[in-house]
Amino acid sequence: MGQGTPGGMGKQGGAPGDRNKPGGDGDKKDKKFEPPAAPSRVGRKQRRQKGPEAAARLPHVAPLSKCRLRLLKLERVKDYLLMEEEFVAAQERLRPTEEKTEEDRSKVDDLRGTPMSVGSLEEIIDESHAIVSSSVGPEYYVRFIYQMQDSKLDPPK
Repeated sequence: MGQGTPGGMGKQGGAPGDRNKPGGDGDKKDKKFEPPAAPSRVGRKQRRQKGPEAAARLPHVAPLSKCRLRLLKLERVKDYLLMEEEFVAAQERLRPTEEKTEEDRSKVDDLRGTPMSVGSLEEIIDESHAIVSSSVGPEYYVRFIYQMQDSKLDPPK
């Protein structure tokens, strides 16, 4: 009479080792806590508009702060590239004038030739060589070309 399990109104007909049997409390052990799914949208629920006008209209989309920052960064890169392109174009325009100046300078140097100095003829060695002395320096052995021309200044015979 009144001899039940110790602890009062617990399980009926179960031994302490029956926990792992199917249909018992062992199934609860395998389940883990899963947080509820995040809501798909934030804010108040909007009423849906009906009709063809609602279907044709596009929703207003505002950029997120991350998107806005990326846009600003890409605009800065674009501005930098445009400045670089203008600089390269300016260099291309200046290069022909630099080349032209260099070419003109080389032409002037060619026209100038080697510097000339005044000297006096000391001695003729052979038909094409002579010794010449300058007023400020040593004597030089030089080559020269002497041509006889038929001149009208020759005295008549």
